[in-house]
Amino acid sequence: MKRLIIGLTVLGGLTACGSLQQIAAPVHPGGGAASTPTVRPASSKVDQLLGEANRLADRVKSGELTRTAAADQLNAARLRIVGGNAVDNDTFAYYRQLTVERDAGRLDSDAFRAKLEAHLREWLRRWPKYASKPADPAFSNFLLKLYGLPPLGY
Repeated sequence: MKRLIIGLTVLGGLTACGSLQQIAAPVHPGGGAASTPTVRPASSKVDQLLGEANRLADRVKSGELTRTAAADQLNAARLRIVGGNAVDNDTFAYYRQLTVERDAGRLDSDAFRAKLEAHLREWLRRWPKYASKPADPAFSNFLLKLYGLPPLGY
């Protein structure tokens, strides 16, 4: 759980998502990373988004991108991988708004994390009665996974 909270903080700042690679990396039965990929179905959209977030985090850490620029690139990947839907569009818009505030120094990582988690929990609360559910709210589920919360739709 502590690792997820750290990962979430990292995602919020898109400054150290490299630590999140451990979540997506195949693990060898001996405990280390597998030297050859395990046979499994094509990666899920959530995993693809995680991979993109990790790639962008490296660029933020190196100073090549701001958090906001990385969020915009993550959005482009989101639209390419998942497409738009009302739930993910709303979640991303809020995520980007918080990222802008974080870049401007108006939010620290703890406040960012708390606000985004509250937004995700609101979607979890609304989901059962939400009339126009998208088939795959992968971006929202990506963030929910990082917070250790259940995905939408289950």
